Amino acid sequence: MAVGRQIKKAVMTAFADEDWEQKFSDLMEIHPMQTLIAPLFSSLCAPSIIVRWHGISSFGQVMNRLFQEDASKARIVMRRIMWMLNEESGGCGWGVPEAMGEITASNKVLANEYGRILLSYIHEEEGRPENYLEFTLLLRGAIWGVARLAQDRPDIVEPATDDLIKFLNSSDQVLIGIGCWALGGLKAERAAGPLKALTTNDSTIDIYKDRLLQSVTVGQLAQEALGKISGELL
Repeated sequence: MAVGRQIKKAVMTAFADEDWEQKFSDLMEIHPMQTLIAPLFSSLCAPSIIVRWHGISSFGQVMNRLFQEDASKARIVMRRIMWMLNEESGGCGWGVPEAMGEITASNKVLANEYGRILLSYIHEEEGRPENYLEFTLLLRGAIWGVARLAQDRPDIVEPATDDLIKFLNSSDQVLIGIGCWALGGLKAERAAGPLKALTTNDSTIDIYKDRLLQSVTVGQLAQEALGKISGELL
């Protein structure tokens, strides 16, 4: 137990450091991947927002390596993630759908096995909500997870294109902005019209992408997405 607390403290300290990626990489070299999973889940509840995001980013590389070492253990973690997003779990699930997005973006096999489940969290079917996450903060997390997956594996996210386009009409500016990022990753041509209508939206949101927490306008995100769709931005 004492060792576990020490590892947790080391992980939290690494995530708070400016050179966090190197610090955490060093920890990955000296600790088994299995021992890092609990501290990563703990980081999702950290008071510091940047520590939480660094934890989310690190979930992908830890799970990718864990899968290579023991695929069954990695799948157990994925089932735990799914359970945490189940209403019956009684948990809040903060940061969990984002971690799922990062993991599936990092590992092709896990993406093929669990990507559709991630998409189901943003799919609202009338009369049959199924896995749809109605609570706004969790829904933001799920859309971020889908957007993150779209950057690396657009083929898996493509079936959610219509759902993402619907979010461009949301009253929540964060959902709109993340939707723009996702559709840019998909290079979804049929989203060009709705995205163009958003280029003058000057609402500022905070969004974590490219491993940086950024303050940008929805209009900027829409313009960036249009650039990717047209091929002007890679």
